[in-house]
Amino acid sequence: MKKVCIFIIVISLFCVNAYTKVIDNRTKHIIYEIGLSKGVPKSITDRLMYEESRYDDHAKSEYTKEGYNSKGLFQIYTRPDNLEYIVSKFWTGDEKFDIYNPVHNATAALGYLSALHRQYGSWYEALLFYNHGDIKTASEDTKLYALRIINAVNP
Repeated sequence: MKKVCIFIIVISLFCVNAYTKVIDNRTKHIIYEIGLSKGVPKSITDRLMYEESRYDDHAKSEYTKEGYNSKGLFQIYTRPDNLEYIVSKFWTGDEKFDIYNPVHNATAALGYLSALHRQYGSWYEALLFYNHGDIKTASEDTKLYALRIINAVNP
């Protein structure tokens, strides 16, 4: 019985990995450099990737009641006005923005987070806005999310 259970667990792990695309260490280091170039500490970049997508560059959130979701490594919200703003303001590449490309997603998202940090003057408030879109009405879950990211240590 133990051999069958172990076989099922191994097959299950293989199947999960077949449908997720966790970024490799080389890509993580490129993204850390993008963050640092925008003034985002490595620890915040790393923990934000983990919190938002568990390092899966093809992650998708559930759809909101308005019919939009968040996509990619840093979970950029796809409501047209939000996506257009972030891409037009923070995507600096020459090629068309690809929300599932980890470098594209990181460049736009970390540029946006950096701008929020400049606007609010603290990583805590910047992360509240990044996650919720409003600081004053942020839930306890959102506040804990921001604290987990801020209190993370460098990878």
